[in-house]
Amino acid sequence: MAGRHARKPSFEKPKSTRRRALWISLLSILGALVLLGGGSYYWLTRPLTHNVKYPAVSLPRTSAVTHAKPEDKRRETVLLIGTDSRPGEPGGNTDVLILTSIDPQNERIEMLSIPRDTKVMYPDGTYAKVNQALMLGGPNLTKSLTTQLTGQPIDNYALTHFGGLVDIINTIGGITVNVPERMYYNTGDKQYNIINLQKGVQTLNGAQALGFVRFRHDALGDIGRTERQQQFLKALSGKLLQPDNITKLPTLIREFWGTMDTDMSLLDVLKLGANAETYRGYQIIHETLPGSFHNPDPSVKNDESYWIVNPREAKYAATQLFEHGLVQRNPIQDPTVTENWTPPTSTPQGTNSRQRMTRL
Repeated sequence: MAGRHARKPSFEKPKSTRRRALWISLLSILGALVLLGGGSYYWLTRPLTHNVKYPAVSLPRTSAVTHAKPEDKRRETVLLIGTDSRPGEPGGNTDVLILTSIDPQNERIEMLSIPRDTKVMYPDGTYAKVNQALMLGGPNLTKSLTTQLTGQPIDNYALTHFGGLVDIINTIGGITVNVPERMYYNTGDKQYNIINLQKGVQTLNGAQALGFVRFRHDALGDIGRTERQQQFLKALSGKLLQPDNITKLPTLIREFWGTMDTDMSLLDVLKLGANAETYRGYQIIHETLPGSFHNPDPSVKNDESYWIVNPREAKYAATQLFEHGLVQRNPIQDPTVTENWTPPTSTPQGTNSRQRMTRL
């Protein structure tokens, strides 16, 4: 009930892992291709935005962020955005939103998944789901709202279009995952509209894998989908690194490059790719932004389902992840816990409890 003492969130320090992250592998391949293919300085330094025209929107001013120089092991933070729109086209909502940070100082890669139904305040003072930001104001609005939500500065964004990922998965021969339950749903989309998967371990083609990561009609809804996205990343990472796929490198890069919009230049990506071998030894930590479910109230006009987060808790959780490598054991809370959350009086310590993370 309201006013009940809110249970403090329990954080823990994840065990070390030395697996490869999917997008680090992709950056490494991209860097190799650029080195082999050359190209003018203009093409290396221009943003890879495919000339997309997003709606104009007034963004709130943010304080300037001063980073250390690269030689001082500065942190790189990239917002990974997955959308169902096509390359070169504005519009479409966000299906995947992961704030990713490369932390050379602590040799970690931290990944914070933000559920697409997270309720946030837009610049005009209205509240809506964070996944609508891409359609309303493009990736820059999505970046701004993510910083507002987490308190974390963001260097760049990388927006991936799902249609291209389908081709990539088909090129590498599919990915093997454990489908936790029977999945069937008609999305109503013009393409890839039917999700139809049986329960059990199986190899999925591109369209099936897309359905696997987009399905949200189980008991956990958006949070269940976030967990499947983590499983998908692990499976795709392992498949990309198989020797048989090395010969497919040129085709993979061409397909991947065509599915991405980013404010990074080829030169930016090349610099990251040059350090990919180092990044592969980093600890990978994954967390879902903690919060609670809100189901629509029939008595409230235009009420929707949301993932409700406490603004103070969101910033606290992000700080614990990105500065200390600590994750919250269970991101799903009772609504009263979210509403009445207060910061702990001391820095949380690691525990031996179950860990909410993806080991890539």
